[in-house]
Amino acid sequence: MKNNSLKESREEGKRTWKALEHQWAEAMGFFGAMLKSFILGLKKHFIGFLLFAIIFGSIGGAYAWLKKDVYNAYMTVSYAQLEKKIYGDMLLKLNLLLESEQYESLAFLLGMTPEQTREIKSIDGENIHNSPLVSDISVEKVPFYIVVDVYDPDILPELQDVIVNYLSQSDFVGERLKLNERKYINEINHLKNQLVYMDSLKEILISDRDNLDADAVINLEQLNKNQNEIFGRIRDLEAALQFNMNIEVMDGFIAQKESKSKTLLRYVLIGMIIGLAIRLIWLIFK
Repeated sequence: MKNNSLKESREEGKRTWKALEHQWAEAMGFFGAMLKSFILGLKKHFIGFLLFAIIFGSIGGAYAWLKKDVYNAYMTVSYAQLEKKIYGDMLLKLNLLLESEQYESLAFLLGMTPEQTREIKSIDGENIHNSPLVSDISVEKVPFYIVVDVYDPDILPELQDVIVNYLSQSDFVGERLKLNERKYINEINHLKNQLVYMDSLKEILISDRDNLDADAVINLEQLNKNQNEIFGRIRDLEAALQFNMNIEVMDGFIAQKESKSKTLLRYVLIGMIIGLAIRLIWLIFK
């Protein structure tokens, strides 16, 4: 009984396998016929495809040759107040004005002439990982990049200054910087008064040099040590006061231009692909 069941199972398996082979052969035949028909169609219309590729490739090459040269430049900046995304939003606002060709409004915001702003193609911001600054909600105070594309590289020095000024002109930031300045000045004045007080203590201790004991010498050494620490702190505060700014340029704009041959080749290839796609769509719907 068991042998009969095993034999029937084997027979059933063979029939199933043959059915699958038959279906697979039919599918391969169908797709093979389609592929053959497609290849024959390409051969039949080869001249048409070649013509479209040449025409649209030539159009792409002509566009690349005649279009204005674009210079790309990066600027690395650090910041003290607010968050990276806020600066990303501010830079996005500038770029939207460029895209909508509102050059007068952009010139007003940046303090440039409309003729100068027409030489700017785009303004963008990226974080340290080259991701869009407008999407960065992290709170670490790490530098970020300001990226611009311009038609005239001669405007980059002025553009660098006006963008930094634009990002730093927030009333909130201005008040924070003034608060920092008052805090630094108050602490410096307090520390200087402490130095004067310590000098008076030292004069008292050394007024009677003949009767200086071990405790007095230890106190004098401690006063000298404290004064040195205070001098160091005053030096740091005066440096912080001197660089009390929100946006600080770490590496300014340097123009970089893609070679004409690479640009030409890229647009020729794009034109050829578009031409082939148009020809194929035309044949499908013809």
